[in-house]
Amino acid sequence: MTATEILVDWLKEHGYDGLYNVDIDCACRLSDLCPCDNPLECKAGVFHETTDNEKMDDGLYWAIGPKEGD
Repeated sequence: MTATEILVDWLKEHGYDGLYNVDIDCACRLSDLCPCDNPLECKAGVFHETTDNEKMDDGLYWAIGPKEGD
């Protein structure tokens, strides 16, 4: 089992949808976790609606941010 697989399993078990980092305006989903290969400063997050009505790079409307209570 790889570190990424362990991380994905943990995120799923705790109700998270991916990772985010507000300092560098970055987020990734479980299906494409850590494309930057440097998740050390990222936080676990959940899906939120985007507020700018712009599609993300993959053509979908999504954003990942803090889970309520975190």
